[in-house]
Amino acid sequence: MAPGVNEASRHSSDRVGRLARKVWRRLVARNLTAGDDYDRLDRFYAMEDPWELGSGREQSRFTQTNAAIQDRLGHVNSVLEIGCGEGHQSLHLARICDRVTGIDVSERAIVRARSRVPGAEFLVGDVANLSSSGRRFDLVVACEVLNYVKDIPATLARMSELGAACLVTFFCPSARIVAPHLVSIPLADRGWIGGDPYAWLYVFWRTEPSPGQRMDVT
Repeated sequence: MAPGVNEASRHSSDRVGRLARKVWRRLVARNLTAGDDYDRLDRFYAMEDPWELGSGREQSRFTQTNAAIQDRLGHVNSVLEIGCGEGHQSLHLARICDRVTGIDVSERAIVRARSRVPGAEFLVGDVANLSSSGRRFDLVVACEVLNYVKDIPATLARMSELGAACLVTFFCPSARIVAPHLVSIPLADRGWIGGDPYAWLYVFWRTEPSPGQRMDVT
């Protein structure tokens, strides 16, 4: 078969795959916002990569998120990723830290994450019930997750308990749900990820002072 035919066939297959994922999201992910519907989230992963995190758009988001982290922390020792899904972003985080721990409510997703990033630790569950045994992480991230959580303030508080620093990202359309819960975080650093027509916001904060930083506010 001619190379041009192979290329056309691949593009056609990609289009069909994107359409299938779009239909699947509409069927299964409807009304998941702020629902804590763990059973339906697990069913969502009956289709591999339902969020299209392998796309160039999302891969760019991961790269820019890594850059935002490195600008503030440099190389990180340990990262806890809340809502890690199938490990697409975990693979990127592993490039800028020594140890990645991911947690997600979907067992299907965690099986794929363990295959995608075999050197990382992946747990099935809810971060609210994560047994830390005094364990803390240098960074806790929740990327594109909080809009699916019923109790956002409790999740943010748990992140601050577990991490010396925390990072949240969310797609602009989710700002009305997520942003109001982040405005009161002291000394938080805010910015943008992405580009036209897609944009995400991020909020970064420390729960422990960096060297030379004063945490008292006068």
